Amino acid sequence: MKEPRQGFTTKAKITRVIDGDTVDVLIERRMRIRLEDCWAPETRTRDKEEKARGLKAKNFAEDKLMNQEVIVHIPADPEGEIKDVFTFGRAVGRVFLDGEDFSAIIVKEGLATETKNG
Repeated sequence: MKEPRQGFTTKAKITRVIDGDTVDVLIERRMRIRLEDCWAPETRTRDKEEKARGLKAKNFAEDKLMNQEVIVHIPADPEGEIKDVFTFGRAVGRVFLDGEDFSAIIVKEGLATETKNG
């Protein structure tokens, strides 16, 4: 595993997959993580095509992550401060499964992109 940059890193267990780029993890309590550098199509949308792609990404994430022990990393800024990482009640961070960054895995599968409009 590539050493994560400075920030908060801990072991966690995946408890729920919200969609292809958002998961709930159990540390000592549940915390929602928005995967960094990963943009999956939305599952809650009126756009039927986007919803179908979003459900495919969500199903892939569920198959790979549900009930797995993972490493969660929430990055800090260059000064080592964890701030501005929360969006919509979730932390922006990385999930490592068996030493691999899950953002990179789901992007490689073609189910998400590294940038929002990618």
